[in-house]
This record gives sequence, structure tokens and C-alpha cells, in this order.
Amino acid sequence: MKFNDIYKIVGSLPCTEEKQCRILYDWIIESKPKQCLELGFLYGKTSCIIAAALQENGEGRLTSIDLESVRSHQNNPNILDNLKRSNLETRVGPIFSKVSYTWELKAIIERHTASGICHPIYDFIFLDGAHLWETDVCAFYLGLKLLKPGGWFLFDDYMWSISKSEWWHKAPETQAWPDDYRNDAQVERLVTLVVSQHPDIETVVIRDNWAWAQKKSTAEHSAGPSVMHLNKAIIKEWLLGRLFRYRK
Repeated sequence: MKFNDIYKIVGSLPCTEEKQCRILYDWIIESKPKQCLELGFLYGKTSCIIAAALQENGEGRLTSIDLESVRSHQNNPNILDNLKRSNLETRVGPIFSKVSYTWELKAIIERHTASGICHPIYDFIFLDGAHLWETDVCAFYLGLKLLKPGGWFLFDDYMWSISKSEWWHKAPETQAWPDDYRNDAQVERLVTLVVSQHPDIETVVIRDNWAWAQKKSTAEHSAGPSVMHLNKAIIKEWLLGRLFRYRK
């Protein structure tokens, strides 16, 4: 599906501007990811853009996760409506979480873990959800486990802050929060303090209020340390053994 065709359908929806939608569409066309994950979709505008590019490529699927509450938000059509209007339902699997997208990531990791190793399945992950430190640092670490070596992570709203948000800065629950929490660009802090310093990240590119990060093609997925489940008898034997070794 061509960009102009999909943008005629979803372009009037709020949030992501046409320029960014075009960049995202063109990147999907050029990079040809087969399995994509979107964390935060609201009305499904970027979901439709990604799906249209996947359809144009002739292959690929998008999993999109957001909260149950976005089924009905400010009287705008939801992701299901927009996918139907675009005839792209087969390209996208929306998940409406009753908890959070980090909780849904836990379930995906469980499904793709065997013999103590999480096997990555995604070529591209687009994080455009909470924009808050606690949620999205967790989402990055969980998402990175599911991102294939050489795959890309895209972070939206790089310079967003609560104080700059038309809705958030007026919300009653944010008024008691510290000034630095309200004023910091928390996605920028995530990219600078966590993503850029992670040993499995090879490249970080900042462009148009977005941050792109590529996972090293040499990143490994080891089984990690062995895990012991100790009952009382085993704990006693283990402690006594260490005590005797210490006395010797």
C-alpha cells in the first residue's frame, strides 16, 4: 500500500506528523523487517503506517500493544476501526492490555524462552507509549531480549517532558511530583543513560525528535547462571558446608 494512500485514511488522526510517518514508512520499505513490535499505539496511526509498508513489501507482521483504555479515547476511531478502514487487519495483531505493555512483554518472553534462553523474534521495536522513566527503562530491557541481533529500536518523543505536555502538566496526579521529574525529557534520559551505555547497542542516531538504536549483530543470548531452588534441608546442608570450609 502506497504512503499517500494510507495517509489519506489516517492522516487526520492526532499525534505523529506526516513527516515522521513518511520517515517511518520509508524505513520499513528499505529495511524490510519481517516481525515488528509497537509499544503504545493509541489510535493506531503509526500501526497503519507500518502495516501499509509491510503490505507494500509483500511480507511482515506487526504486534501492537497498548492499554485497554485506548479502545475508546476522545471519540476518535480506535486501532481496530482504522485497520479495517485501511484493509490492513491481517498485518497487525493488536493487544489491549489490562495492566501494561511491560506485563505483556513478560508473557512474550515466557513463550519464547527455552532451556533458560530467550530467543529473540523481532527485527524492529517502536517504543511510543508512557514516555516515563520507570515504564520505558523496563520496556527497553525486556524489548532488547526480544530484539534480534542487528535489529533496530526506535524511541518516539525524544525531548518530551511532562511539563511540555498539554494534558499531563495539568493532570491532578502530576502536581505533587518533583520539578525535575516533571521537567526532564525522560526518553532522552533513557537513551543517554541506559540505551547508549548498553554493551549490546552498537549505534544510536538522533533525528527529528526520534532516537534510533541498533543492536549489535554479534550480541549473544547466553543461558546465564544456573538457578538453585533451596528447601530448608538443602539450605542447612549448604550453609554448614560453607561454614566448615571457612573454619579450615
